[in-house]
Amino acid sequence: LELGIVEAQKKGSQKKGRNNFPLNIGTFVQGSIQNRNKIYVLLMNSALLTNAKILTQEYDSSAEGYFQPLAALNSTRPFVIIDEPHRFSCDQMAYQKIIKEICPQCILRYGATFPEITSGKGKDKKTEKDYQNLLYDLNSCQAFNRNLIKGIAKEHLEPLSGSKDEKVRITSVARNDCAHFLLISGKQTTSYILHTGDPLSLVHPAFEGIYLTAITATGVEFSNQTIKQRGEEMDVDIFMSSYQEQMLILALKRHFETERRNFERSFRIKTLALFFIDNRHSYRSDKSDEHPYLKEMFEKALKQQLEKELKHPVNEAYREYIEASLQDLSACHGGYFANDNDSSDEEVARETKEILHDKMALLSFKHEDGSYNTRRFIFSQWALKEGWDNPNVFTICKLRSSGSETSKLQEVGRGLRLPVDEFGTRIAKDEFTLNYIVDFTERDFAEQLVQEINKDVPATIYITTDKIRKVAGKRGLAEKVLFMDLIANDYIDMDFKINPAKRDVFFTAYPEFETGLADDKVTDRNTGKNEGRKVQIRPDNYRELRNLWEKINEKYLLFLEKEVDGMVEDALYDILCQNPLITYGTLYSNRDEVSSDGETMKVKEGTGFEFQFEKRLPYNLFLKRLHQRTFVPLQTLHRVLCKYHQEQQKINDRQINEFSLSNIIKAFNNWKYDNLQGRFNYSKANLRLKGTALSNPDGSPKKEIVQGIIGTRLSEGIPPEKYLYNAIAYDSPLEQTNIISDVDNVIVYGKIPRRSIAIPTFDGGTYSPDFMYVVQRKDGSKELNIIVETKDIVSENDLRGTERAKINSAEIFFDQLKLDGYRVHYQRQIQGKSIQQLIAEIQGE
Repeated sequence: LELGIVEAQKKGSQKKGRNNFPLNIGTFVQGSIQNRNKIYVLLMNSALLTNAKILTQEYDSSAEGYFQPLAALNSTRPFVIIDEPHRFSCDQMAYQKIIKEICPQCILRYGATFPEITSGKGKDKKTEKDYQNLLYDLNSCQAFNRNLIKGIAKEHLEPLSGSKDEKVRITSVARNDCAHFLLISGKQTTSYILHTGDPLSLVHPAFEGIYLTAITATGVEFSNQTIKQRGEEMDVDIFMSSYQEQMLILALKRHFETERRNFERSFRIKTLALFFIDNRHSYRSDKSDEHPYLKEMFEKALKQQLEKELKHPVNEAYREYIEASLQDLSACHGGYFANDNDSSDEEVARETKEILHDKMALLSFKHEDGSYNTRRFIFSQWALKEGWDNPNVFTICKLRSSGSETSKLQEVGRGLRLPVDEFGTRIAKDEFTLNYIVDFTERDFAEQLVQEINKDVPATIYITTDKIRKVAGKRGLAEKVLFMDLIANDYIDMDFKINPAKRDVFFTAYPEFETGLADDKVTDRNTGKNEGRKVQIRPDNYRELRNLWEKINEKYLLFLEKEVDGMVEDALYDILCQNPLITYGTLYSNRDEVSSDGETMKVKEGTGFEFQFEKRLPYNLFLKRLHQRTFVPLQTLHRVLCKYHQEQQKINDRQINEFSLSNIIKAFNNWKYDNLQGRFNYSKANLRLKGTALSNPDGSPKKEIVQGIIGTRLSEGIPPEKYLYNAIAYDSPLEQTNIISDVDNVIVYGKIPRRSIAIPTFDGGTYSPDFMYVVQRKDGSKELNIIVETKDIVSENDLRGTERAKINSAEIFFDQLKLDGYRVHYQRQIQGKSIQQLIAEIQGE
């Protein structure tokens, strides 16, 4: 394989005299035609196809008889591989030149982003990706879920000022004349008029060092190359040096957490961090009067963090690495900027060369002379234009805000590749996470990224073993039991592929699987999902709820009617007579073949294979697992199986397997839901109430609770004073509406923490409703205690069997509570019925 690179000729580089054919193009053309033992590759960028004369002019010498490079390239009938295909839409000059003048045998377009084609107008308007003869499509969701790239942990800091309403708005612009700015600070507003060359610090001192460089018909451009349109707002805090300093400190903490783990591996990984900044001059000064404040700020923070690292118990080699870093802070970091190409500074040139071109040197721990190579912090302004990335970037810190959503997605992509160790070997077996640190204006990035990724999820997707493990844990099931249930119901196949025909039914039965992207692949450290954000409990409101809360937290036991024992034995026997005992499972493979019809690539279904396999279980384990899932005594299960074997003579040891187990469990659960509703009662247990989810053992309220226990989502704003908590944490839009609804006559109300009450249900599980209310009667004479089960569904017919069983259990439980002297109204709420209507109905009783 022989690589040649074509670069634009620099001004003044062409010597006088004979105008020779470009050497690398000539080598490519001659080698391709004359040498069959090599593959010749020629690398060039799109600008050479459209702007440079190097390909189009006639030269004094030739290659294989061709004096013009484009004609010479045409003669080789090459294969063209296009990287970054979104830059080569089919109607662009560069692409048309490839088609019409180079005339390749084949074009392979390879990249993460493709151009789009829009057709139709109005309601008929349709936009789709410009895929031509699509051979392979690995969507983002699959890449994350299959651990082909790093996961992402996004993190941001709230503004230091504590105020999110201090903004600068561009109200109007006059091309090449002036721009009008409005500073909004609380309820006060101040107008400013700026001309080209004016400093933005005239509007707010936080913008020190940024100037207005251009005014267009629709917006403005600043000296940090940020472009803002008329009507856009800028958040003041993102330009404040103190805020940037905190972001640097946060990024360094995350970096060293990762670096410590990577260094202590048997095959070490050099850990890099990438910083995107607004202004090159804040890091690198070309003049004596310029002040690189960001560089000084970084070195100060780095020194402090390195000194902290030495206090950790680390191995001797890592200690030496940290000490070498402390001895020369400037060697630990470097930058690359577009202007560096014109710099005469040798150190800048050497730094840029290492970062941009010599990646293996950057990823090494030592220089050739044996001294430590401590450079691992990279600063840049416009990395996208350089096309740079490095697999060992584990932290990206954005000290500036992006413009477009596409830019944001591409920037995070700079750190998603799987890393290599110090020997250049790709590490593909472990899971890695990219720390992605942004300012507060991009606080929603993680959610937006997940939405963007899930747009690409096809109609048929795969679930992962990790997801099965998590869902099984949440439901209190064994992983294999859950897996076999999914197989038995034909929700998935043995390749974990979801059956398209049963997709909706599957997601209704198991909504936990519906999210395309695995839960832990893109996380937001600010939401508290991983670290447990705390929500304050309002103590005065808890005291109003205390009596109701303690009553519904008293422990009760569930007793089935005596007749049920006999019903269970008969039911199990009838289930066995329906032939759930099978010898083996059957699997069918699906094969897709990619072929050409002469013009386009087609995918057709090929011939698959049929597989039969067994998964036997020891009889004692078979009984034990059946007992764990049905709660039927082991003796009863054994008695029924023996009876069936003696009377029907159909059981052999090959039938005692995973498939039979799953079939029996499924059939027995269906029987329970159909036959045991209401055939049980509750009895109060003589147990002293200890601490609860909201209270300490002495009965006093806790100060705070983890957000995830009362709601996975968090809404901005402050809830009504009557609400139990100081934040709006919820799981569904209907719950959010309930929380922000300030209903008359309600004394206090609150979301019930997940799984806190744990009312026992007849299927062996527990149930905890959603809301609790203390309400004043209309005549003011008596308080009403109301418990509400909120279901964000259109009709109660949409309830699953398990949900109906829980609600049925709750109704009987609260009836028993009434018999024991404490009345609680239990109500169900679905879409279309407000909490105010529900309370009004109870008040009218």
